[in-house]
Amino acid sequence: MTPFRTLRALPLVLLLAAGCASDDPNKEPPLTAEQKARVVDRYTETAQQYLMMGELDRAEGQTLKALELDPKNVKCKMIRGWTLQKRGKTQDILVAERIFREIKDEGDYRATLGLAECLERKGLAFDEASEAIQSGKRVSEAPDPSVRSHQLISERDRAWKESSEHYAAVIKDHPDDVDARNGSMRIEALLGNDAASLDHAEKLIAQIGPTREFWEKRMLRPEISAKDEKLYRERIDHFKALERATHVHAAMLLHKMSRDEAALQHVEAAIAIEPERAELYGRRAEVEKSLGRNEQAIADIDQYLHRSTQTYDHPDVKRAYRLRKECEDALRSAAAGGSSGEAH
Repeated sequence: MTPFRTLRALPLVLLLAAGCASDDPNKEPPLTAEQKARVVDRYTETAQQYLMMGELDRAEGQTLKALELDPKNVKCKMIRGWTLQKRGKTQDILVAERIFREIKDEGDYRATLGLAECLERKGLAFDEASEAIQSGKRVSEAPDPSVRSHQLISERDRAWKESSEHYAAVIKDHPDDVDARNGSMRIEALLGNDAASLDHAEKLIAQIGPTREFWEKRMLRPEISAKDEKLYRERIDHFKALERATHVHAAMLLHKMSRDEAALQHVEAAIAIEPERAELYGRRAEVEKSLGRNEQAIADIDQYLHRSTQTYDHPDVKRAYRLRKECEDALRSAAAGGSSGEAH
Protein backbone atom coordinates (compact mmCIF):
# COMPACT_ATOMS: atom_id res chain seq x y z
CA MET A 1 0.00 0.00 0.00
CA THR A 2 2.77 2.39 0.78
CA PRO A 3 4.32 2.30 -2.72
CA PHE A 4 0.88 2.89 -4.28
CA ARG A 5 0.20 5.91 -2.11
CA THR A 6 3.62 7.29 -3.00
CA LEU A 7 2.91 6.91 -6.72
CA ARG A 8 -0.47 8.62 -6.36
CA ALA A 9 1.13 11.49 -4.49
CA LEU A 10 3.86 11.97 -7.08
CA PRO A 11 1.93 14.17 -9.54
CA LEU A 12 0.94 16.49 -6.72
CA VAL A 13 4.57 16.87 -5.69
CA LEU A 14 5.54 17.69 -9.28
CA LEU A 15 2.80 20.30 -9.49
CA LEU A 16 3.95 21.88 -6.26
CA ALA A 17 7.55 21.95 -7.51
CA ALA A 18 6.48 23.48 -10.80
CA GLY A 19 4.51 26.14 -8.96
CA CYS A 20 7.50 27.07 -6.87
CA ALA A 21 9.75 27.19 -9.95
CA SER A 22 7.38 29.58 -11.78
CA ASP A 23 7.48 32.05 -8.90
CA ASP A 24 10.84 33.56 -9.93
CA PRO A 25 12.22 35.55 -7.00
CA ASN A 26 14.43 37.55 -9.40
CA LYS A 27 11.52 38.70 -11.57
CA GLU A 28 10.71 42.35 -10.95
CA PRO A 29 7.13 43.17 -9.99
CA PRO A 30 5.09 45.23 -12.48
CA LEU A 31 5.49 49.00 -12.27
CA THR A 32 2.92 51.02 -10.45
CA ALA A 33 1.21 53.81 -12.37
CA GLU A 34 3.38 56.38 -10.63
CA GLN A 35 6.58 54.46 -11.38
CA LYS A 36 5.58 54.01 -15.01
CA ALA A 37 4.92 57.74 -15.37
CA ARG A 38 8.39 58.53 -13.99
CA VAL A 39 10.06 56.10 -16.41
CA VAL A 40 8.13 57.53 -19.35
CA ASP A 41 9.13 61.05 -18.33
CA ARG A 42 12.77 59.98 -18.14
CA TYR A 43 12.66 58.41 -21.61
CA THR A 44 10.88 61.47 -23.01
CA GLU A 45 13.36 63.92 -21.50
CA THR A 46 16.29 61.91 -22.83
CA ALA A 47 14.68 61.75 -26.27
CA GLN A 48 14.29 65.53 -26.25
CA GLN A 49 17.95 65.97 -25.40
CA TYR A 50 19.06 63.59 -28.14
CA LEU A 51 16.85 65.43 -30.62
CA MET A 52 18.43 68.77 -29.71
CA MET A 53 21.89 67.19 -30.09
CA GLY A 54 21.00 65.79 -33.51
CA GLU A 55 21.27 62.18 -32.31
CA LEU A 56 18.13 61.23 -34.20
CA ASP A 57 18.32 57.44 -34.04
CA ARG A 58 18.87 57.54 -30.28
CA ALA A 59 16.06 60.06 -29.88
CA GLU A 60 13.63 57.78 -31.70
CA GLY A 61 14.81 54.78 -29.66
CA GLN A 62 13.94 56.58 -26.43
CA THR A 63 10.51 57.59 -27.75
CA LEU A 64 9.73 54.00 -28.75
CA LYS A 65 10.61 52.78 -25.25
CA ALA A 66 8.35 55.43 -23.73
CA LEU A 67 5.48 54.66 -26.10
CA GLU A 68 5.66 50.96 -25.19
CA LEU A 69 4.71 51.98 -21.65
CA ASP A 70 2.36 54.83 -22.60
CA PRO A 71 1.13 54.49 -26.21
CA LYS A 72 -1.04 57.63 -25.95
CA ASN A 73 1.66 59.98 -24.68
CA VAL A 74 1.23 63.10 -26.85
CA LYS A 75 4.53 64.75 -25.90
CA CYS A 76 6.46 61.63 -26.77
CA LYS A 77 4.63 61.27 -30.08
CA MET A 78 5.49 64.90 -30.82
CA ILE A 79 9.20 64.28 -30.24
CA ARG A 80 9.13 61.16 -32.39
CA GLY A 81 7.35 63.04 -35.17
CA TRP A 82 9.94 65.82 -35.21
CA THR A 83 12.76 63.28 -35.01
CA LEU A 84 11.48 61.43 -38.07
CA GLN A 85 10.82 64.69 -39.90
CA LYS A 86 14.40 65.85 -39.31
CA ARG A 87 15.86 62.48 -40.36
CA GLY A 88 14.07 63.13 -43.63
CA LYS A 89 13.88 59.81 -45.46
CA THR A 90 10.68 59.37 -47.44
CA GLN A 91 9.37 56.64 -45.14
CA ASP A 92 10.24 58.75 -42.10
CA ILE A 93 8.26 61.69 -43.51
CA LEU A 94 5.20 59.49 -44.12
CA VAL A 95 5.28 58.11 -40.57
CA ALA A 96 5.81 61.60 -39.13
CA GLU A 97 2.83 62.87 -41.13
CA ARG A 98 0.63 60.14 -39.64
CA ILE A 99 1.83 60.95 -36.11
CA PHE A 100 1.22 64.70 -36.48
CA ARG A 101 -2.26 64.07 -37.88
CA GLU A 102 -3.04 61.90 -34.83
CA ILE A 103 -2.08 64.60 -32.32
CA LYS A 104 -2.94 67.74 -34.31
CA ASP A 105 -6.07 68.45 -32.26
CA GLU A 106 -4.46 67.80 -28.86
CA GLY A 107 -3.82 71.47 -28.15
CA ASP A 108 -0.15 71.93 -29.17
CA TYR A 109 0.20 74.01 -32.34
CA ARG A 110 3.63 72.49 -33.00
CA ALA A 111 1.87 69.36 -34.28
CA THR A 112 0.19 71.48 -36.97
CA LEU A 113 3.55 73.05 -37.77
CA GLY A 114 5.12 69.60 -38.00
CA LEU A 115 2.36 68.41 -40.31
CA ALA A 116 2.88 71.46 -42.54
CA GLU A 117 6.61 70.70 -42.84
CA CYS A 118 5.96 67.01 -43.57
CA LEU A 119 3.53 67.89 -46.36
CA GLU A 120 6.04 70.36 -47.79
CA ARG A 121 8.71 67.64 -47.85
CA LYS A 122 6.24 65.10 -49.20
CA GLY A 123 5.41 67.45 -52.06
CA LEU A 124 9.11 67.81 -52.85
CA ALA A 125 9.42 64.03 -53.02
CA PHE A 126 6.50 63.88 -55.48
CA ASP A 127 8.10 66.67 -57.52
CA GLU A 128 11.47 64.89 -57.68
CA ALA A 129 9.80 61.60 -58.63
CA SER A 130 7.83 63.25 -61.42
CA GLU A 131 10.93 64.97 -62.79
CA ALA A 132 12.89 61.71 -62.65
CA ILE A 133 10.20 59.90 -64.68
CA GLN A 134 10.03 62.70 -67.25
CA SER A 135 13.82 62.77 -67.68
CA GLY A 136 14.11 58.98 -67.90
CA LYS A 137 16.26 58.73 -64.76
CA ARG A 138 13.55 56.65 -63.11
CA VAL A 139 11.63 53.80 -64.74
CA SER A 140 7.91 53.84 -63.96
CA GLU A 141 5.91 50.61 -63.78
CA ALA A 142 2.80 52.51 -64.86
CA PRO A 143 1.44 51.67 -68.36
CA ASP A 144 1.87 55.32 -69.35
CA PRO A 145 4.82 57.02 -67.59
CA SER A 146 3.65 60.44 -68.76
CA VAL A 147 0.28 59.96 -67.07
CA ARG A 148 2.03 58.80 -63.88
CA SER A 149 4.27 61.87 -63.96
CA HIS A 150 1.23 64.15 -64.15
CA GLN A 151 -0.43 62.23 -61.30
CA LEU A 152 2.62 62.88 -59.14
CA ILE A 153 2.41 66.59 -59.96
CA SER A 154 -1.23 66.60 -58.85
CA GLU A 155 -0.28 64.87 -55.60
CA ARG A 156 2.55 67.37 -55.14
CA ASP A 157 0.21 70.34 -55.56
CA ARG A 158 -2.34 68.82 -53.19
CA ALA A 159 0.33 68.27 -50.50
CA TRP A 160 1.72 71.79 -50.90
CA LYS A 161 -1.72 73.38 -50.80
CA GLU A 162 -2.54 71.62 -47.54
CA SER A 163 0.88 72.54 -46.19
CA SER A 164 0.20 76.21 -46.97
CA GLU A 165 -3.12 76.03 -45.13
CA HIS A 166 -1.49 74.57 -42.01
CA TYR A 167 1.33 77.15 -42.00
CA ALA A 168 -1.29 79.90 -42.33
CA ALA A 169 -3.27 78.45 -39.42
CA VAL A 170 -0.19 78.54 -37.18
CA ILE A 171 0.66 82.12 -38.19
CA LYS A 172 -2.91 83.22 -37.52
CA ASP A 173 -2.62 82.22 -33.85
CA HIS A 174 1.16 82.62 -33.47
CA PRO A 175 2.25 85.43 -35.81
CA ASP A 176 5.70 85.66 -34.22
CA ASP A 177 6.60 82.02 -34.82
CA VAL A 178 9.76 82.13 -36.96
CA ASP A 179 9.51 78.53 -38.18
CA ALA A 180 5.92 79.00 -39.37
CA ARG A 181 6.81 82.24 -41.15
CA ASN A 182 9.85 80.61 -42.75
CA GLY A 183 7.72 77.66 -43.85
CA SER A 184 5.09 79.96 -45.35
CA MET A 185 7.79 81.81 -47.27
CA ARG A 186 9.09 78.55 -48.72
CA ILE A 187 5.75 76.95 -49.54
CA GLU A 188 4.33 80.03 -51.27
CA ALA A 189 7.43 80.15 -53.47
CA LEU A 190 6.97 76.47 -54.32
CA LEU A 191 3.35 77.16 -55.24
CA GLY A 192 4.46 80.02 -57.48
CA ASN A 193 2.93 82.72 -55.26
CA ASP A 194 5.96 85.01 -55.46
CA ALA A 195 4.28 88.11 -54.01
CA ALA A 196 3.04 86.18 -50.97
CA SER A 197 6.45 84.57 -50.51
CA LEU A 198 8.15 87.96 -50.65
CA ASP A 199 5.72 89.35 -48.07
CA HIS A 200 6.58 86.49 -45.70
CA ALA A 201 10.30 87.02 -46.36
CA GLU A 202 10.14 90.69 -45.41
CA LYS A 203 8.15 89.93 -42.27
CA LEU A 204 10.58 87.15 -41.36
CA ILE A 205 13.56 89.50 -41.69
CA ALA A 206 11.81 91.97 -39.40
CA GLN A 207 11.33 89.17 -36.84
CA ILE A 208 14.82 87.68 -37.03
CA GLY A 209 16.85 90.87 -36.55
CA PRO A 210 15.66 91.70 -33.02
CA THR A 211 15.88 88.03 -32.00
CA ARG A 212 19.49 87.77 -33.16
CA GLU A 213 20.35 91.04 -31.42
CA PHE A 214 18.78 89.72 -28.21
CA TRP A 215 21.13 86.72 -28.15
CA GLU A 216 24.12 88.87 -29.13
CA LYS A 217 23.45 91.09 -26.10
CA ARG A 218 23.26 88.05 -23.85
CA MET A 219 26.71 87.05 -25.08
CA LEU A 220 28.05 90.32 -23.67
CA ARG A 221 26.87 89.57 -20.14
CA PRO A 222 29.76 89.17 -17.69
CA GLU A 223 30.65 85.76 -16.28
CA ILE A 224 28.39 83.64 -18.49
CA SER A 225 29.05 79.93 -18.21
CA ALA A 226 30.76 77.96 -20.99
CA LYS A 227 27.52 76.03 -21.50
CA ASP A 228 25.49 79.23 -21.93
CA GLU A 229 28.10 80.74 -24.23
CA LYS A 230 27.93 77.67 -26.48
CA LEU A 231 24.11 77.83 -26.51
CA TYR A 232 24.08 81.56 -27.30
CA ARG A 233 26.61 81.16 -30.12
CA GLU A 234 24.58 78.35 -31.67
CA ARG A 235 21.44 80.48 -31.61
CA ILE A 236 23.21 83.53 -33.00
CA ASP A 237 24.70 81.44 -35.82
CA HIS A 238 21.29 79.90 -36.54
CA PHE A 239 19.56 83.27 -36.83
CA LYS A 240 22.41 84.79 -38.84
CA ALA A 241 22.20 81.94 -41.36
CA LEU A 242 18.42 82.23 -41.53
CA GLU A 243 18.53 86.02 -41.92
CA ARG A 244 21.15 85.78 -44.67
CA ALA A 245 19.20 83.06 -46.51
CA THR A 246 15.98 85.06 -46.26
CA HIS A 247 17.63 88.16 -47.73
CA VAL A 248 18.91 86.02 -50.62
CA HIS A 249 15.45 84.52 -51.14
CA ALA A 250 13.88 87.99 -51.22
CA ALA A 251 16.56 89.19 -53.66
CA MET A 252 15.88 86.28 -56.01
CA LEU A 253 12.14 87.01 -55.99
CA LEU A 254 12.67 90.71 -56.60
CA HIS A 255 15.14 90.00 -59.41
CA LYS A 256 12.53 87.71 -60.97
CA MET A 257 10.04 90.59 -60.73
CA SER A 258 12.60 92.94 -62.41
CA ARG A 259 12.83 94.99 -59.20
CA ASP A 260 16.61 94.93 -59.23
CA GLU A 261 17.33 97.99 -57.08
CA ALA A 262 15.36 96.41 -54.22
CA ALA A 263 17.00 93.05 -54.95
CA LEU A 264 20.43 94.66 -54.68
CA GLN A 265 19.62 96.03 -51.22
CA HIS A 266 18.77 92.53 -49.98
CA VAL A 267 21.97 91.01 -51.39
CA GLU A 268 24.03 93.76 -49.76
CA ALA A 269 22.27 93.10 -46.47
CA ALA A 270 23.19 89.41 -46.80
CA ILE A 271 26.84 90.32 -47.48
CA ALA A 272 26.86 92.56 -44.40
CA ILE A 273 25.83 89.53 -42.32
CA GLU A 274 28.33 87.05 -43.85
CA PRO A 275 30.95 89.01 -45.85
CA GLU A 276 33.14 85.93 -46.40
CA ARG A 277 30.44 83.93 -48.19
CA ALA A 278 31.58 83.64 -51.82
CA GLU A 279 28.26 83.00 -53.59
CA LEU A 280 26.79 86.27 -52.31
CA TYR A 281 29.19 88.21 -54.51
CA GLY A 282 28.13 86.13 -57.49
CA ARG A 283 24.48 86.93 -56.78
CA ARG A 284 25.24 90.64 -56.46
CA ALA A 285 27.09 90.51 -59.77
CA GLU A 286 24.02 89.06 -61.50
CA VAL A 287 21.84 91.88 -60.19
CA GLU A 288 24.42 94.52 -61.05
CA LYS A 289 24.68 93.21 -64.61
CA SER A 290 20.88 93.50 -64.96
CA LEU A 291 21.19 97.11 -63.83
CA GLY A 292 23.88 97.75 -66.45
CA ARG A 293 26.63 98.16 -63.83
CA ASN A 294 29.10 95.92 -65.61
CA GLU A 295 32.27 97.20 -63.95
CA GLN A 296 30.83 96.58 -60.49
CA ALA A 297 29.62 93.17 -61.63
CA ILE A 298 33.12 92.22 -62.84
CA ALA A 299 34.60 93.31 -59.50
CA ASP A 300 32.08 91.13 -57.65
CA ILE A 301 32.70 88.15 -59.95
CA ASP A 302 36.41 88.47 -59.14
CA GLN A 303 35.52 88.55 -55.44
CA TYR A 304 33.49 85.38 -55.92
CA LEU A 305 36.29 83.61 -57.80
CA HIS A 306 38.83 84.70 -55.18
CA ARG A 307 36.73 83.42 -52.28
CA SER A 308 35.21 80.31 -53.86
CA THR A 309 36.57 76.89 -52.90
CA GLN A 310 34.97 75.20 -55.93
CA THR A 311 37.10 73.67 -58.67
CA TYR A 312 37.48 75.29 -62.09
CA ASP A 313 35.05 72.86 -63.74
CA HIS A 314 32.27 73.43 -61.19
CA PRO A 315 29.06 74.73 -62.84
CA ASP A 316 28.97 77.82 -60.61
CA VAL A 317 32.54 78.74 -61.48
CA LYS A 318 31.88 78.21 -65.20
CA ARG A 319 28.78 80.39 -64.93
CA ALA A 320 30.83 83.11 -63.22
CA TYR A 321 33.35 83.16 -66.06
CA ARG A 322 30.54 83.31 -68.63
CA LEU A 323 28.95 86.22 -66.76
CA ARG A 324 32.31 87.99 -66.58
CA LYS A 325 32.76 87.65 -70.35
CA GLU A 326 29.25 89.00 -70.95
CA CYS A 327 30.05 92.03 -68.80
CA GLU A 328 33.36 92.60 -70.62
CA ASP A 329 31.61 92.33 -73.99
CA ALA A 330 28.98 94.84 -72.85
CA LEU A 331 31.70 97.27 -71.74
CA ARG A 332 33.57 96.90 -75.05
CA SER A 333 30.34 97.38 -76.99
CA ALA A 334 29.54 100.52 -75.00
CA ALA A 335 33.05 101.85 -75.52
CA ALA A 336 32.89 101.19 -79.24
CA GLY A 337 29.53 102.91 -79.47
CA GLY A 338 30.90 105.92 -77.65
CA SER A 339 33.91 106.14 -79.95
CA SER A 340 31.68 106.00 -83.04
CA GLY A 341 29.51 108.77 -81.68
CA GLU A 342 32.53 110.99 -81.05
CA ALA A 343 33.92 110.37 -84.55
CA HIS A 344 30.60 111.27 -86.09
